[in-house]
Amino acid sequence: MTGSCLSLEAEMVAADAGFGQLVTENQRRVFQIAYSVLGNSADAEEVAQDTFLRAYQNFRWLRDAEKFSSWVNRIAFRLALNRQRGTQRRLARDTAWHATVPEATDGAQDAENRMMLEELRVAINGLPEKLRGVLQLSLVEEMDAASAGAVLGVPAGTVRSRLHTARKLLLEAMK
Repeated sequence: MTGSCLSLEAEMVAADAGFGQLVTENQRRVFQIAYSVLGNSADAEEVAQDTFLRAYQNFRWLRDAEKFSSWVNRIAFRLALNRQRGTQRRLARDTAWHATVPEATDGAQDAENRMMLEELRVAINGLPEKLRGVLQLSLVEEMDAASAGAVLGVPAGTVRSRLHTARKLLLEAMK
């Protein structure tokens, strides 16, 4: 009985070491995905920690260890989107009573640039979530269609199609 307990403990230690190696290999990408969605390093770090905690808790259910990277990237992207939605809801609720105060500008060009950036941000936020996600992964994270598809759980062709649609809608919105 004692021998089987030791071998089970040895297997658990080996599995933890293997998981640790996977975390080391993927931590930078997970942080980058979270940061690209949230735009805040503190929130991105929390999402990265939550991602690896969830991955550790569910690691035994992963059938193909070769797909760990895609799997953990997908977890990070979903958690970041959930946090972003929560933050936006909280912000909308907490600032609903505030009157908007115009910002002071340094000059005409600065004001024009700010207006254009704000229009772009509004247009991006107005896109459907599936198009916004593809846009963030493809342009901000510079992922190719296959990698973005692995994170989103869709084929690469779907990523390319959604990216084309998102760009087309943004172009129309910015006219």
